Amino acid sequence: MKPITMNTDGDVVKEYPMNPRHEITKEYNSNPRHQRRWELTIEWLKQFGIKGKCLDCGDFSELTFAIALNFIVKIKNTIHNLDEGNHSTWGRYEFGFDNIFIFEVIEHLLNPLVFLDWVEQSLKNDGNVFLSTPINRPKWMRNKELHFHEFNYNELCYLIDESGFKIVDEKRINCTTWKMITGFRPLLRFFGIDKNILLRLRRK
Repeated sequence: MKPITMNTDGDVVKEYPMNPRHEITKEYNSNPRHQRRWELTIEWLKQFGIKGKCLDCGDFSELTFAIALNFIVKIKNTIHNLDEGNHSTWGRYEFGFDNIFIFEVIEHLLNPLVFLDWVEQSLKNDGNVFLSTPINRPKWMRNKELHFHEFNYNELCYLIDESGFKIVDEKRINCTTWKMITGFRPLLRFFGIDKNILLRLRRK
């Protein structure tokens, strides 16, 4: 259902064709592009030897489960809505995480800088933040229904720097295989027009 605004009489005055806080569903978890992205993400993470206290930001997904299974770690999750004003409710747990995962999250947030400031406070001094997001998408390909923000590389670097982090590792991944080519957009994705970026961040 699309979010709506009503006046005091209960009349609909405007529809907003956005649903940026959609919950993860069975259909989402079974999407071949998502599954491919998760496979590539796990392969990338293996070089870092994930261990210690871990926090996953956003809804629990099949990727959360795969990380826990592959690295034999326990993972805590934040709440679903990370735009809530009371930041103390984002995660009901102690601070000081060794690893914080922010996969496909920041593009859904109204204010990703506020969120990343909170992440910086929740991380151990020598901890890692692992982040992914769509990168350098042409404007006409951006997901305006589900995403508040989509970044080019310079914009993303500026956001990360302003939040007190630095990029120490990065990789761009193409989540479309030839079997997924069913139209014009999948074809463009296959040839690398639409990629995701994987980042490992540390405190500056």
